[in-house]
Amino acid sequence: MLRLVFRKKGILEWEEVITPTITGENQALIEPIAIARCDLDLPIVRGETLFRAPFPVGHEFVGHIKGISEDLEGKFKIGSMVAIPFQISCGTCPSCLSIHTNSCETVPYTSAYGMPPGAHAVGGAISELIKVPYAKQMLLELDPKLNPVGIASLSDNISEVWKLAGRFLERKKDPKTLVVGGNAGSIGLYTALYLHQTKKAEVMYVDTNRERIDLATSLGIPVTFVSNFPKPTEKYDLVCDASATKEGWEFATRSMGKNAILSSASIFWTNRLEIPYLEMYNQGAEIQIGRVESIDSMKALYPEIQKGIFTPEKIVTKTVPFAEAKEAWLEESIKLVVTR
Repeated sequence: MLRLVFRKKGILEWEEVITPTITGENQALIEPIAIARCDLDLPIVRGETLFRAPFPVGHEFVGHIKGISEDLEGKFKIGSMVAIPFQISCGTCPSCLSIHTNSCETVPYTSAYGMPPGAHAVGGAISELIKVPYAKQMLLELDPKLNPVGIASLSDNISEVWKLAGRFLERKKDPKTLVVGGNAGSIGLYTALYLHQTKKAEVMYVDTNRERIDLATSLGIPVTFVSNFPKPTEKYDLVCDASATKEGWEFATRSMGKNAILSSASIFWTNRLEIPYLEMYNQGAEIQIGRVESIDSMKALYPEIQKGIFTPEKIVTKTVPFAEAKEAWLEESIKLVVTR
C-alpha cells in the first residue's frame, strides 16, 4: 500500500509498504477517508521542530472500519465511520485509568501516529490503511450523518478546545475569555468558535494574521486585529494561548486577571521561557500546559458536535484528494483536509 513519508526538510515522498493485517485480539484496520493537517505538521516538514526525518506523516483522521479481530465481532461493524485518537493508549494501565491516556504505560512514551517515535511502529494517517491496536479503547464511532471532513481534526486540533477551554467552564462561570491566535492557527480558531457557539463564555479572539481574523469575523466571533501584540489593557478570567510565539506568550501571560487560568497549546522548543512570576503570585494564577489527552477530549466534545451546537467544519479552508496530498501538505492554509 501507499503512504506519505517525511523524507527530509521540505521533502515528502510516497512510499510503498506492506499492507497491515490483523495479527491478534482487539485490533482493527481503518481506511482513512479524511486526514487533517495538524498545526504542527508544517513546522515539522520545514525542519522547525526537534522531530527528525524520516517517518510517515499524518495523525488527525477519520475513517471506515475495513477489518476487525474476531473478539470484536458484534461490537464494531465493518464500514462504520470512526475517529481515532492519534495517541496510542491501552485503556487499562494506571495512567489511562487516571485519564492520562497521553502517557499510556503499556506502550513507549508518546507513542502516536504520524510523529516519532511511534510513527515508526504504527505509521501515519496519509496511508491507504491504518492498523489500530487496543481498538475497544481507541475507536470512537461517529454518526454517519456527520461530514468526515469537518471532524477530521477531532483527535488533536479540535480536542485542544477541551484542553484550552472546555474543561474549565464548570469552574469558571461565564468567564471573560481571551484566545490568542498565532502559529497554532486552527486551534485558536476552533477554541474561539466553540466558546462563541456554545455561549459558555464571553470571548475575544486576538491575532496578528489578517486571514485568520477575517475567518473569525465571518463566523461572528468578536475579534481584535493587531500588527504586533501590544501591552495588554484588558484582563481576563481565562486566557487560551495558541500563539506559539514569545510575543504571543507574553501578551497572554500579561492578560491574566485575578485568580485567572492560563492554558496553552503553544510548543516552545526550549526549557527557558519567562513568566511574570511576581504579578501572577500577587493576583493568583493557574497555568495549564502540556499535551492533549486525545481520546478523553474527543469524547467530551463529540456530543456537542453531534448535536450541531459546535460546528468545527467551519474552520476547514482547503480540501484536496488523496493523490494531491504530497504537494498540498507543504502549502500554507489554515486547515487542510485530505480526502478519499
